[in-house]
Amino acid sequence: MPIDMKAAICRSASELLTKKRTKKLTVKDIVEECGITRQTFYYHFQDIPDLICYMMEQGSKELLENCLAQPTLEDKIRYLLSVALNAHPLIQRTISTSYQSELEPLLLEQFYSFFDQLTNESASSSLVSDSLTASQRKLLLRYHSLAFLGLVRTWSKDDSAHMDEIVHDLAQFFKNKTH
Repeated sequence: MPIDMKAAICRSASELLTKKRTKKLTVKDIVEECGITRQTFYYHFQDIPDLICYMMEQGSKELLENCLAQPTLEDKIRYLLSVALNAHPLIQRTISTSYQSELEPLLLEQFYSFFDQLTNESASSSLVSDSLTASQRKLLLRYHSLAFLGLVRTWSKDDSAHMDEIVHDLAQFFKNKTH
C-alpha cells in the first residue's frame, strides 16, 4: 500500500509540535522525524508555513463537515469549541513558533471560513440579518473569528466548568440576541 507522504510529513510535524514541544519547527527536524530527504519535503511543501496551512486546511474540512452536521447552533458551537480546545496545545505551539506572523492569520482565516460557511449554511435560521451590507457581514465575521480565537487562547479551568453557559451565550451573541 503506497504511503501518503503529505500525511506522514504532517504527522511528524504535529508530533514535533505537541509531544516534543519543539520551539522552532525546522525542515531538518521534520525530515529526521519522518525519515525522508529534504528534497522529498520540498517536493510536497514550499516551506513550513505552507505545511502548517495544509495541515489546517485538511483539519478544517473535516471539522466543518462534522460541525455543520450538528442539529442546533449551540451544538455546532460546542463542537467547534471542543475541537479547538482539544487542539489548543497544538494551536499554541504552532503560534509560538518563529512562524507566528505567518500562521496566526491562517488560523484566523480558518475561523473566518468556518463562521462564513456556518452563516451560509444556516441562512434560513437567520444567523446573519438580511439587512446587513456585504461589508457589515464581513466585519461581523471578522469580529466573531477574532473573538473566538481570543476565547480559545485564554480558556481556563473555570471556563471548562461553565462550558454549557458559555456556549449558550456565544450562540446568543452570534444571533445578536443578548438579554
